[in-house]
Amino acid sequence: MSQTPNMRMSRRGLLRATGGIAATAVLAACGNGGGTGGGSGGGAKGTLTLWASTAFAGDAKAALRTAAQEYGGKQGLTINVEGFPANDLAKKITTALAGGGGPDIVVADVSSIPQFAASKMLVDVTARFKAAQGEFFAGNVAAASFKDAVYAVPYDTSNVALLWNKKLFQQAGIQSPPGTWDELLASAKELTGGGRHGYMLGAQGYGSFLFWPWLWQNGGRILDDAGTKALFNAPEGLEAWNFYAGLHLTHGVVPPTFLGVTQAWDQYIQPFLTEKVAMLAIGDWGLAPIAKGNPGLEYGVASLPKGKESATVLGGNAIGITSACKNVDAAWGFVSWLTSAGQEKVLRDGYQRIPARTDVGNGSMAGLDEAHQIFIQQAASARPRPAVTAWGDIEWQVMANAWDSVIQKKKSPRQALNEAATAATQALSRG
Repeated sequence: MSQTPNMRMSRRGLLRATGGIAATAVLAACGNGGGTGGGSGGGAKGTLTLWASTAFAGDAKAALRTAAQEYGGKQGLTINVEGFPANDLAKKITTALAGGGGPDIVVADVSSIPQFAASKMLVDVTARFKAAQGEFFAGNVAAASFKDAVYAVPYDTSNVALLWNKKLFQQAGIQSPPGTWDELLASAKELTGGGRHGYMLGAQGYGSFLFWPWLWQNGGRILDDAGTKALFNAPEGLEAWNFYAGLHLTHGVVPPTFLGVTQAWDQYIQPFLTEKVAMLAIGDWGLAPIAKGNPGLEYGVASLPKGKESATVLGGNAIGITSACKNVDAAWGFVSWLTSAGQEKVLRDGYQRIPARTDVGNGSMAGLDEAHQIFIQQAASARPRPAVTAWGDIEWQVMANAWDSVIQKKKSPRQALNEAATAATQALSRG
């Protein structure tokens, strides 16, 4: 694939893009292992190259590879699927495209899409997607958009719910999972002791990502409507931040080891998996590691305990066509087929994931176990994070650093949150 002059990014632009995008990708890390190889560029008319994380393309028999072979065989196309560790994927995409190479198609975390779009790395698919847009959850469409244009098709959707250990609850005499913040704190206190703790938190960007539902539940907002000013330090935000941090700082219901949860979701899940923690908030991507690591674990899934209102945060992946693709029509054919009704089996059977389609409740997800049902029910109401180019810096750097300064007792919650809001607003002003 050739690099036209208007597609080439400056070195400064590349550094900004890779820094922000790569940080957000860490939160999507649901798989491990090395990449399967470098990109070929997909220059031949009958060849397309797709890059995804190893969560989707980690082995030779991955469902995405099989789907690509099936479609390619029918269309006379060769679709090469290549996998990379999730925390490296966005940086590799950015670097490759800036250098004139890279894939034709990418499967990327939705939080990366606005930054890809702002850097002109994705094709605007608004017109192509218009007829099918209503078949997808609005939140996922919004997350895959930038400045009123759609740059990727939503693929899977995820949101955050509460996992609770049924055996530990029964032993503590607690009959049901908490439904409110006060109930969560009371239960966590009862469940803390004897080497166990009631609730789990994460450090760095894991902690900042999991804070957003608390903010929304208390009536707070992340940014203003224009996306130019941070609002998360308003009174509603500070109250939620204090409660969130207080689980560790004031009440001691969180294991001290949470301070080391900085690299992967597996670190965050481990204390729950080994029954050292009774509750944690996580998305459906946490279910497979639990099933693998402790298949006999007796646990339930419930909606997050609510504050003034109920809320959860949206995640997932979207599929975009890169600006380096020479055969956009062929690439779009595959993308539209893979995300169409009837192909949910790829996500369901291959990855135990939930498609971002509104028809997931019509029985097509019957193959998923009971633990997934809450996530399916919440899919339509989960809230996306702001679609701004500075989001990676805000979530993984500004807020992550603020969170760490609080849990490490270097700054007060108020000071850290106010400083973070100022830094976030400055990041937004830089575009």
